[in-house]
Amino acid sequence: MTEPRIDRRRHARFLLGLPVDLRLERRVTPLMVELLDVSKSGARFQTMGDEVRVADRAKFGFVIPERPTCHAEGRVVRVDRSGQFVLAFDDTNDDFLGFIRLLEAES
Repeated sequence: MTEPRIDRRRHARFLLGLPVDLRLERRVTPLMVELLDVSKSGARFQTMGDEVRVADRAKFGFVIPERPTCHAEGRVVRVDRSGQFVLAFDDTNDDFLGFIRLLEAES
């Protein structure tokens, strides 16, 4: 019998499915990835290839009405064979945090 997984997340996670350009520090050109879900402290993405590696530095941004410059960056902490990876944030701008607060208020 398998033990149930304990959810250790500190912040609520919100599903998005938003295409974004992700810039990896070690690459010249950005990757088009899908931002699957996001929280105050990190995000999960889907890529079609194996370009992303654990410990990569990455940043991304997106534009939404009334929050025109949402920006976050951090370090990749997990990558799996399906092409999904997790980015733990170490820097976000005020517009990004405002977007998260808006999602929290709507949930």
